[in-house]
Parts: sequence; structure tokens; C-alpha cells
Amino acid sequence: MPVVTAPTAPTAPTAVPAASAAPTGSAPSAPPAPSAAPPPVPLSVLLSASRPACAGLDPRAVFARRVKDAAPALRACARCRLHEACERAVAPAESWFDGVCAGRLWRNGRPVAAATPDPRERP
Repeated sequence: MPVVTAPTAPTAPTAVPAASAAPTGSAPSAPPAPSAAPPPVPLSVLLSASRPACAGLDPRAVFARRVKDAAPALRACARCRLHEACERAVAPAESWFDGVCAGRLWRNGRPVAAATPDPRERP
């Protein structure tokens, strides 16, 4: 009767040292990947970099329909750098927005001339 032997696990190929693996005159290899990921950036830092100037204002000023009531939000917009992003996010013309967006007062989705109050509006 023939003798049965247990199969052996295949052996892993022997690693070739990096110095002998690269041919002479070739470009240097890429640096090794970092062993640990950088620490996450705190959310407060991310938000402060792109925080709109109107954040924290009274909603009655931001969503005002009259120039006089919207004055605090319009002043905040004057120093804000996010006009384009604000208008894209709010889409005032498409949403028939009432209030201050991107440095302008909007009523029913149309910009209102904020420099001169409507004489029909009473304070």
C-alpha cells in the first residue's frame, strides 16, 4: 500500500532587497506611506473659515421684507465673502425668497433696491 503524506503549504517567495531590485540609473522610489493619518481638523475650525457674516443675527432681520428691518443683515452682508455661495444655496429667484441673501434684499424672489426705502412702507 502506498504511503500518503500530508500536503505542505506553499512557501512565500523570498523578498528581494530594494537596493538590488532597482536597476542602476533608475528614478528613486516613492517615499513610504505615513504610518498614521493626520489628526482630524476640529469642526469649529472648518466652520469659522467659511462662516457667513449673518450667522447669529436675529432671523427677523435676515428674513425681513422692508429695507429698514433688513438693515442689520445688509450691513453684515457688506463685510461677508460668501455672496456667491449664499446665492447658490438660497436660490432666491427660484424659491421666491423674502429676505436678505448675497448682499441684497429680496422680495418674492426679486431683488429690491435696498438703497432707497419704499415710500409706501411705514416705519
